[in-house]
Formats: sequence, C-alpha cells, structure tokens
Amino acid sequence: MLVLQSLHNYLAQVLSPPSIHTALLVSPEGALVSYASQLDCENDQGSLPARVRSKDEVRKVAGLSAEIWAETRGAEGEEGMVESELGRILVLAVEEPQENSGSAEEPLLLLALNGTTDADWARMSRKARKLAAYLAPSVNKQRGQMQPVSPVSPANGAPKSRTRSAATSPGRAPR
Repeated sequence: MLVLQSLHNYLAQVLSPPSIHTALLVSPEGALVSYASQLDCENDQGSLPARVRSKDEVRKVAGLSAEIWAETRGAEGEEGMVESELGRILVLAVEEPQENSGSAEEPLLLLALNGTTDADWARMSRKARKLAAYLAPSVNKQRGQMQPVSPVSPANGAPKSRTRSAATSPGRAPR
C-alpha cells in the first residue's frame, strides 16, 4: 500500500538544499501525487528557517516533468533531463527493470528531482535511481488497480491529445 505521508518522507530524504530542492511523484500525464520541497534561505545574520516552494510552483514542475518524460521516454538511460528557467529537472520512471524491453508499459508514476542550475546531474541521477528502485515494488503491486491512460486511441491508433479541445471545453459558449 502506498501511504502519502510515507511517500512525502521518502521524497524529503533525497533533498539536498539548496542544490536539489524539490522532489515529486507525478503521473505520466502530469498529475501531482506527492512532493517534498525545501529552499534554504540565508541572510547576513545566518540561516533563516527553511521555506518550501508554493504548490503552484510545484505544479509547474510537475507539468514540465510529464512533458520531459513524453519527449524523452525510450531514450538511452531511461531518464529525461532538462535545464529550464525552473532549474535542472531530472525525470525517471518508478518501475522495476523489465527483462522483456520490447513490451514496455507506460509507468504508473514518475519521479522528478528539481535543482538549481549548478546541481550535479550525476548526483541527481543517483539519488533518483535509488529512490525509484526502492519505491518500484510497492508501486508495481498497485498496477492492477491503477492503469495509466494509454497514449494511443484504440479506435484509430492516433495519439490522444494531452490538451482539451476548445470545442469540448466547459467554458465555450455555443454560437
């Protein structure tokens, strides 16, 4: 069973502020499951109490993480990395290694680490891989109850859009 408080505690353990300051679990579609964040603040008198990132900022990282995964999945190393205005973001699937790589299923969850632009990629990767390997057996036990949205429409084989059509948006007024 996945317990949100435990997930938060595990995510908090991989933080290394100020360089690696945010860790998230998200669905491949970008839905935020759990996160931990700690931004160190210092002034002339020394360290101030740690502050966390706003949930809106975390949601931006979650959405960007899903996009990074969508663009880089299947690439060598099975992790996506990007440097943006939000800092460095590393994304990888929370799944057990599969012996038959030809039938790769969409992962249930993604782990994303967000750090400053001078955060070490290798360190971020080691921390993310270690936590993902630890969480993978528990996540895979839930595969029967939680199925990811298929990226391909069964009707015509065309990729599904990640955004809602303007014609089906609830705010659209009929003409």
